[in-house]
Amino acid sequence: MDFPLRNLNETEKDSLKTAPIYVGLLIASVDGEVSKNELARIEDIIKTKTFSEHNDVHYLYTELANNDLLSNINTIFDGLGSSTDERVSGATEALKNLNSILPRLNPTYALQFRDSLHDIAVEVAKASGGIFGIGSISDEEKEVLNLPMIDKV
Repeated sequence: MDFPLRNLNETEKDSLKTAPIYVGLLIASVDGEVSKNELARIEDIIKTKTFSEHNDVHYLYTELANNDLLSNINTIFDGLGSSTDERVSGATEALKNLNSILPRLNPTYALQFRDSLHDIAVEVAKASGGIFGIGSISDEEKEVLNLPMIDKV
C-alpha cells in the first residue's frame, strides 16, 4: 500500500485509511438514525473490499480490515457527536480533507479510490431498509450518495 501513498505524510495516509469509515458513517447518519445493521454493514463492506477490489486500492482496505475494524468504526462514530447535524458535519469535514490529498496521488489510483468510496456509500444506504433493496435509499441519503464534498478526480 505504501507505493501509491509514498508522497503523503502519516496524517494524510490516515485520512485515506479512515475515509471508507467516514463515508459509511455519513450515509448511516444522514437520515437521522444509525442502526446497528448499518454499522455492521460498514464493517462487512470494508472487509469485502479486501478481495473484491481488483486494483491497488484493495491494499488500503486490507490494512483497514486487519486493524480492529469494528472498534475503529465505533470510535470514529462516537467521536462524531450525538446529533445528526454533528455527525453529518464531522463526517463531511473529514471527507473534505481528501480534496487536498487525492490530486497528489496517481490519477488512476485516486479515481479507483473515489469510486470505491461511492460503492461503500451505495451499499450502506441499501442496508438501512427497504425490501430486497427497493426503496431503501432515503431522500437524505440520495443527497450525499455521490459524495459531493469530495472533488471529482
